[in-house]
Amino acid sequence: MAATSDVAPRVNEWQRVGGRAGGTITAIAGADQAEGARRLFAGTMSGVYVSDDGGDSWRISNRSLTSPYVQALVASPAVSEDGTVFLGVVGGGAFKSFDRGDTWNKLAFWSTMPNVVAIDLSPAYDTDRMAFLGSDADGVFRSTNGGRSWNPSSSGLTGLSVQAVAVSPNFTNDQMVFAGIVDGGLCRSTDAGRTWTQLGKSTLGTATVQAVALSPAFKDARVVVIGTEEHGLWRSTDGGRRWVAIEDVASQSINAVAMSPNFGEDQLVVAGTGDAGVLVSADAGQTWTMHSVGDEVGAVLSVSVMVDGGETIIWAGTYETGLYRSTDLGESWEAANNGITSQNWVTLGLSPALARDGTMFAGGTGTGVFRSTDGGESWAPVTEDYEEADVTGLAISPNYQRDRIVFAATSIGLLRTTDGGDEWREMERGIDTEEIRAVGVSSTYARDRTVFAGGPLGLGYKSTDNGNSWTQIDYEFDGETIAAIATGPDYANDQTVFIGTLGERTAAVHLSRDGGATFERFVEHDSASPWIALGIPASYTPEDRWWMFATAGQVFKPAERISDTWSGTFPASRRSAVLAVVPAPVPGDERVFAATSAGVYRSATSGASWQPINTGLSNLAVLTVVASPNFAEDQSVYAMALGGEIWRWVDEPAEAEEADEEADAGGDGE
Repeated sequence: MAATSDVAPRVNEWQRVGGRAGGTITAIAGADQAEGARRLFAGTMSGVYVSDDGGDSWRISNRSLTSPYVQALVASPAVSEDGTVFLGVVGGGAFKSFDRGDTWNKLAFWSTMPNVVAIDLSPAYDTDRMAFLGSDADGVFRSTNGGRSWNPSSSGLTGLSVQAVAVSPNFTNDQMVFAGIVDGGLCRSTDAGRTWTQLGKSTLGTATVQAVALSPAFKDARVVVIGTEEHGLWRSTDGGRRWVAIEDVASQSINAVAMSPNFGEDQLVVAGTGDAGVLVSADAGQTWTMHSVGDEVGAVLSVSVMVDGGETIIWAGTYETGLYRSTDLGESWEAANNGITSQNWVTLGLSPALARDGTMFAGGTGTGVFRSTDGGESWAPVTEDYEEADVTGLAISPNYQRDRIVFAATSIGLLRTTDGGDEWREMERGIDTEEIRAVGVSSTYARDRTVFAGGPLGLGYKSTDNGNSWTQIDYEFDGETIAAIATGPDYANDQTVFIGTLGERTAAVHLSRDGGATFERFVEHDSASPWIALGIPASYTPEDRWWMFATAGQVFKPAERISDTWSGTFPASRRSAVLAVVPAPVPGDERVFAATSAGVYRSATSGASWQPINTGLSNLAVLTVVASPNFAEDQSVYAMALGGEIWRWVDEPAEAEEADEEADAGGDGE
């Protein structure tokens, strides 16, 4: 087993080290290219991935996408000519691409910005420009101009949480649109989405309909198959007037349904289930066979049937375990995750002996803690008993190679391992809150065994015995959420503790010069951002009080050394978030690295000016950057991009300074 990645480092260029392949796949779509080839799309919790080689390899395509939580994807029927692809996201409405998914344009809504979970287009979209969106709380939206404007269109719906939308393949003649409703059954419109009526009241009732599929030959074969949350599959052969339950799968949770584009010939229907399997029917939905995608595969959230060169391919997108495909009608499956890294990670920690042991830890929303022992190339979960915990912070002992101690701040408390991550247990003695948002070990932890932790409501804690017991800090932090913790570089002597908090539209840093016995609210800034980052240089002393913090889009530092007047700079644009700020861990080195939503930026002037260093970085949504523990020798920094991609940059000082001087000559980069 290699200690570090086999990727040979290149100077001043980002190289993708690795990441955990797969993740949650929420949507699958295909778009024919003008030259006859097909581009595939996979919607994930970290944006959109595209493939131009039949799914053998994937690349992220998030340019101008402001929310990564993709729920729906659909290509225009005339995509080979107009290049149009729509996608829907949670927390950001809908987007449209005119270049088959290379770039995305945010669509405008006149009233509320809906969480879009379903999209479908008229089969005559190239002429009538009609599109329909389903939202999880605001009903159906309808556009008649290709998405330039949207109107709420929910009259008659049985509920406003719409999980599925399907437009009739014969829409030009019948004007039918179907909508699956949470606790509201199935609704249908026969006037192009203007008004709706409920179908199957006596049979479907108020079941939650999560998926709807219509026969591609709907004019003649009016087959509709729907999937429900708790009552399996239902089938209609008359366009939705009468329904029959599929008895063999009556209790299954059905997340997705799709029909073959050759349905008229092959009668193929597939359904994704909550039990990690795909149901396949070869007789238009009358009988079904369950096929397991794999022993350790998550629930199937999305399915699609495509025909390529006469070969029928079934695609299955799963919860947390990625994308799979079958070319034998579900009998066997292979993973198709090369290039897809869609993990909800937000924090990254490196072993102080990374060059020797290759150890990294990562965690995020609902994931627990993961560990890599090959320099970030591959990962495995290590907190089996806490696998659904939100991990918001990691702190690794500076003496990790000997003591094997790591702390994890999580939604269920503070976790600790003393064996390098094999076993974890919750720290409870003296901690009386269920959520810990931040944790930090002292810079001289090997000597003093000091740890600080904190969470909501200004609750902060200190331990001086490796975390075995804790004392609540006698300071309320103004009741704000403790979100970042750091100490001075020589804590045993400087006794300095920095704690970053988040309040109502405010970010602040509280400072202690006596080891946490007392604190003062030292500096604050107006901010609506849910993050604050601390950057403490290796040269910090209580007398030379130069340090920095970041929130929203700015990095703040004293206007002058030992000055209490602070000034802010924007490493990237004013619209870009700064998520981490990391001074070079070498005394006297003025380089600072900032992780932003527009890539990584570097300052050679202690944060006075900034330049992008994004050469080779294909994923610019960077969540954190961490300096190599051996930075003085290897000049390396590691970045974790959206989805959990791990990247490495080797910074050549001479070339870096020349680049900074050239950039400074051309302006400030804002």
